[in-house]
Amino acid sequence: MPSTPYVSAAAFRAHPTYLDLDSLRPDDPDPAAQDAVLTNLLLQASSWADNECDQPLGAHLFIQSGRVRTDRAGRIRMHADHGPVSTVTGVGYGWSPTSLTTLAAPSAWVEDGSNLVIGLGGASGAWTGSLQLGFGSGPGAETFARISYVAGYVATQLADAAEAGATSLQVADPTGIEPGGQYRIWEPGAEETVTVSPVWQPPTPTGMPATTSVLLAAPTLVAHESGHDFSDMPADARLAVVNYAMALLVRPDSSAEDEFPDTAMASTTRGKDSRRTGVGLVNEARRILSSYQRVR
Repeated sequence: MPSTPYVSAAAFRAHPTYLDLDSLRPDDPDPAAQDAVLTNLLLQASSWADNECDQPLGAHLFIQSGRVRTDRAGRIRMHADHGPVSTVTGVGYGWSPTSLTTLAAPSAWVEDGSNLVIGLGGASGAWTGSLQLGFGSGPGAETFARISYVAGYVATQLADAAEAGATSLQVADPTGIEPGGQYRIWEPGAEETVTVSPVWQPPTPTGMPATTSVLLAAPTLVAHESGHDFSDMPADARLAVVNYAMALLVRPDSSAEDEFPDTAMASTTRGKDSRRTGVGLVNEARRILSSYQRVR
């Protein structure tokens, strides 16, 4: 489950859903309490989208192991289980899965976001197998490989407010952000696309990312508040999350026949209402996400 929803509560409220979002927690007029409930629903919708795609949509570090064969040029090829791949961060290879040589700076070519071509030159440790032809194994030889890479789309939030003309932004999770990349700030009324400076050095991806300052190629046009989406996730994938969250909010009252196909979650936001159920929204979300499903 993602730790941050792919669509913030503020961005969802700005979407023309025409739903009552001010009584999600009955008898509690605090806007922060209402947003907390909405954020939980959006986390559920984001997790549902991941499950539909059989992979996380948000940028994440993934480690994949398998058996591959080296070619005559000293390269290995592997189809990435998760995608799209943005960066290969580490490579280990060897004749035995318990004795792998690591590459200090792997040279990788990513084709179509999922096919990895990796040169085995420049290993940081000695080859421990019986074959040694400059790149670690003879052409066609079976090799065990463990490859770590960053896959998915950047889907984080601003960790701090920024004035207009800011030359850097604080983000909650830098995973997947690349020098020269373009990212959208989805702040209602203050949307803009920013470009990361080509000289910015991203931190080494980890499983526990920390708040990071991202240097921009040009200053921001407007001021921004914290908590808004900083993302390069395609707009239609975000719409799928919105649609599913809407379906969670408009499902029939629990006293009526349950026509919602995926969850038994109860909701008090609709009650006895003559409007149709959220089945059509779920089907549309599924249609959108079909192009983002994992390809094995």
